[in-house]
Amino acid sequence: MNFKEIRTTVEHLLKTSKCQGCKKNYTEENVHLIATTGSEGLFELRCNACRQAAIVTVVITPPGLRTKSRNMNRQHGGISENDILDIKNFLTKFDGNFKKIFINEQ
Repeated sequence: MNFKEIRTTVEHLLKTSKCQGCKKNYTEENVHLIATTGSEGLFELRCNACRQAAIVTVVITPPGLRTKSRNMNRQHGGISENDILDIKNFLTKFDGNFKKIFINEQ
């Protein structure tokens, strides 16, 4: 996705998505880009009101945008010391092979 496609996607998400917990509208500050590929984008929508998060995959198709969301039902309580230790331990052992990680999780 290029910048224009990301911008269009964010505008689309703001028009079509509401928090699944409290039904409030999202603002630009609530939309976070996680990753993109050529025609797909992965976004996190975080509600400021109830702190609920949703992960949204957007696939750009010729006629427009199609979205699929999954409510993660999680609170954002911040990053703990254990979270940092977990990622440090993971990175110490990580060999750079992302395919191996995602194939093993299925």
